[in-house]
Amino acid sequence: GKWERSKLVGVSLVDKTLAVMGFGKVGSEVARRAQGLGMKVIAYDPYAPVDKAKALGVELVDFDEAVARGDFFSLHMPLTSSTDKMFNAEVFKQMKKNAVLINVARGGVIDDQALADALDNEEIAGAALDVF
Repeated sequence: GKWERSKLVGVSLVDKTLAVMGFGKVGSEVARRAQGLGMKVIAYDPYAPVDKAKALGVELVDFDEAVARGDFFSLHMPLTSSTDKMFNAEVFKQMKKNAVLINVARGGVIDDQALADALDNEEIAGAALDVF
């Protein structure tokens, strides 16, 4: 094999935007830690109190704005009828090409085939899945 070090260079998180999708206990802690890494944090959660977000220096935005602005997405929402396959082909096409999706919520919030297609077609840069 050939060691191509230049292909293994990571991405700086400083000044990147983390979109926390689900701003409960875990999501708010992830936001706090991301700020410590120099990230800008926005959050989508229709049930999150504005004062909690404001106290943490997090901007609450709607789903479409989060999708458009995020560089990294950290998913923390429950699987419900409204979140089932919430991340689908149409959503992936709206994301930045450098977007990275991190799912630590429920597997069903992502349409698996649409994610595979988005990665194969280089519509997003990467995904990390802790659930299925």
